[in-house]
Amino acid sequence: MIKSIVKLNFFLFFLGTIAVFSQTNDAIVQKPNPATGKKLDSLMQLLNSESLKENKLNYDFNVLMSAQNSKFNALNEQIQKANTILKEGIDYKGFTSELALLVKWKEQSVTGIIKNKSKMQTVRDLTTTSVLLNELLKRTKSQLEKISANNKSLSSIQRKIDSMAIDELFYKIPVQESAKKNYYQRMTLTTKDLALANTNLKNAIDSIQKLEIKGNIFKYDLESDIAFLKNARKTLNDKTSTIASDVIQSKDGYSSLGQNFKHSFVKGYLLFVFYIANQTQILTVMFIFIIGLVIYLRVIRSKYKKANMYEDLKYPGHVLNYPIASSLLIMISIFQFFLPTPPFVFNAFIWMISGIALTIILRKSVVKYWFYVWIAFFILNNISFQDNLFLLYSPGESRFILLMSIIGLVLGFFILKNRKKEGKEIKEKSFAVAIVVFIVLEFIAIICIFKDSYNLGKILMTNGYFTIFIAYQLMWAFGLSLDVLNLSKDLTQSEEEILNAQEGLKEFKVSAFIYLLFGLGWYVLLSRNTYSFQNFMQPIADAFYEKQQFGEFSFSFNSIFLFFFILFMSGLSARIVSFLTTESKTIGSGSPKSGLGSWLLLIRIAIITLGVLIAFISFGIPMDKIALMISALSVGIGFGLQNVINNLVSGLIIAFEKPINLDDIVEVGGNMGKMKSIGIRSSVITTWDGADVIIPNGDLLSQHLVNWTMGSNRRRYEIDLGVAYGTDLNQVKSILIEVLNQHELVLKNPTPMVWVTKFNDSAIDFTIKYWVPHFNFGNDVRNDLIIAIDVAFKTNGIEIPFPQQEVYVQSFDSRKEAKLENSSTTASDIVAPDKSEEIL
Repeated sequence: MIKSIVKLNFFLFFLGTIAVFSQTNDAIVQKPNPATGKKLDSLMQLLNSESLKENKLNYDFNVLMSAQNSKFNALNEQIQKANTILKEGIDYKGFTSELALLVKWKEQSVTGIIKNKSKMQTVRDLTTTSVLLNELLKRTKSQLEKISANNKSLSSIQRKIDSMAIDELFYKIPVQESAKKNYYQRMTLTTKDLALANTNLKNAIDSIQKLEIKGNIFKYDLESDIAFLKNARKTLNDKTSTIASDVIQSKDGYSSLGQNFKHSFVKGYLLFVFYIANQTQILTVMFIFIIGLVIYLRVIRSKYKKANMYEDLKYPGHVLNYPIASSLLIMISIFQFFLPTPPFVFNAFIWMISGIALTIILRKSVVKYWFYVWIAFFILNNISFQDNLFLLYSPGESRFILLMSIIGLVLGFFILKNRKKEGKEIKEKSFAVAIVVFIVLEFIAIICIFKDSYNLGKILMTNGYFTIFIAYQLMWAFGLSLDVLNLSKDLTQSEEEILNAQEGLKEFKVSAFIYLLFGLGWYVLLSRNTYSFQNFMQPIADAFYEKQQFGEFSFSFNSIFLFFFILFMSGLSARIVSFLTTESKTIGSGSPKSGLGSWLLLIRIAIITLGVLIAFISFGIPMDKIALMISALSVGIGFGLQNVINNLVSGLIIAFEKPINLDDIVEVGGNMGKMKSIGIRSSVITTWDGADVIIPNGDLLSQHLVNWTMGSNRRRYEIDLGVAYGTDLNQVKSILIEVLNQHELVLKNPTPMVWVTKFNDSAIDFTIKYWVPHFNFGNDVRNDLIIAIDVAFKTNGIEIPFPQQEVYVQSFDSRKEAKLENSSTTASDIVAPDKSEEIL
């Protein structure tokens, strides 16, 4: 390249010299020499050709070096990524050991049912084993998904490295010596790293694939055992549906108490651990809801105490007196319907917690008789919980079931017998129905035990006690939830509205629809682990979770439900945050305003926006589809949603500029009152008459808005009055100033002003101007000042005149009246005098 440039410069210099020489000798040489021109053209063409060739070589060399450098960097990056993943380590031992444990636990679970099959099968053992195998299958699938993800990740890196290593650019050797030397060094190092990475990746992928094969074999084995159990449960279910003997009389047909306990404990423990591990997400959500409700109830209680209303509550105070117990009872009662097929051992655990919470609430909430009834049922329920955890048959347990049924029958009849006595009445229809169902179930259980129908007898005995427990749980959870809603609503109402609402509580009746929901909930909780229920619900559940295809978009009914649930929860969370961070209407007028103010609007918008994004993500809508939806929405805005968008944007402007705040005294569109709420689309003003006026946010910005408390809560008021002519005006002014200074709510700075304004028709007018510390005190201060001024004026003999008019009536002359009486003219001929009366 340098040689070519030198040649070119020399040639140009040579041409320039010839040109100059030809110009200086222009007068002498008049005609050009054709031979000389052709020689110069050929020489120039030769130099250009050599220069082009050399430049192409340099360009090709630079392109090659740049491409090789990029390829080397990309290959080294993939090698480093593979080394990083391998150094972080893949838990082969963990996968292998867990898989071995899963195999061991599966073998223990199916012992006595599939392997070494016992002569007598029990419903509880088959049901527990079926649920346990399903939980083991979920755990196995979860581990296989992790193994498959690692396999795909490493295989993807391997494919990228292999595809880069066969690129021809790696094998093109540069021409220049210096570049060639660098290429040899880099190629040697890369080849060494590549060989090592390939070896490590191959070993890792081989190990993962072996684990995946073992896991899949175990998964297929589990699915086969689950199918076998399904058939066994169906056979036993058909047999149990009739009161027929299912007891094996020989000792080989049942286990000892120790063997029964060990077998039941192992299965129960494994099932409990695996269920919690597999349902971590929903259990975490339940825990968060419990904590959130506890905080919410504590805030409500603090608001009632701040408003001096806590001691006067007419609601049952259980929710606010026991926020933790109430939260546990309410949330466990709700979430137990959303837990996917919980095993009985887990149900017993959460029912124990809710039962303890209910005991705490009932201790001071009901009469002693009904508290003792609950204690009796709670103790018997716990005993039936423990008995239901035993999975195998034993003659001693059969006699125990008979004893529990007899005790339950006696207790049920005792409650029904005393139901009409004072203090022992059954006030809830649902509880009365539960007692009757309990008695019927226990009576049939006794018959089953006498007929050696062990499985059906145990099911009826335990379900009878569970019926009473569920009735208590659902009724009190429903009542406490209503209390939470009513107490929250009261904080946003006036005292008159609260009194009316609480009077209405006496007439509140549970509708038939609520009783129907109670019955449906009772049936679901008792039967959802039975074969019949699962066989009926499985197709519905499969359809609920099954992916549906709509063009290129796939969805499921579960994702639709989750989408609307997240939207609902985001809106509810926004309202709860707004409620908890603002003062209520019932709190005294002198209380300070919330410091958050209109920032609450931004918080609510942020919560709702986040909820919408999470809802779309959970629904599986890609971002390009969301962009299309926004585009379609923009078209709709252009045609018919201008006002809606105007109000939404105005809400954002209000949130940022803050021309108004919560509890501000405002006047807009002829409406004056207190700012109750600032919403996303509209805001609410509570007028002095108690009406809530909903004003779109666009109107707040477009109309003339008067904010009496924007800069300060202080307000100036005026009083106009007049005194009679002849009064000492300086004395009046001194009296008025003294009255103003004596009132504690009249501010001394700014100084109160008293002015004599004008001479009126019947009085000399005064104007008093003064400031009060808060707008809400204005009318009270005005009232006090008028009374004090009236008293002071009467004490000092100062008259406040009022407008007077005197009317003088002038009658006709008596002689003219007599003359008129003697005249024969008619009344119509009489002409009235010009001035019959004068008004002064």
